[in-house]
Amino acid sequence: MAKVKAAKNQEFKSFEIELKELGLKDRCKLNDEMIAKSKGDEIPGFSYWIDVIRIGTELTDEEINKYSTDEIVAIAQKIFEEANKKK
Repeated sequence: MAKVKAAKNQEFKSFEIELKELGLKDRCKLNDEMIAKSKGDEIPGFSYWIDVIRIGTELTDEEINKYSTDEIVAIAQKIFEEANKKK
């Protein structure tokens, strides 16, 4: 379980979520997407964060849809953080 906390500009109560153990293939996919988005002038859209959650969790669309936008972004950020921790 991973604890998801609100950033300074977000307002929600911390909660825990089950993250998948990502293999190298999924980790590469996540980081390639992040790098591609960071090179452009375009801010990542909402569907980008949903894609990250789909890779990093077993949550269904219905379960994801219950979270606020801020919570969804925070979950995705937590997935990146956990995926890139030194093992």
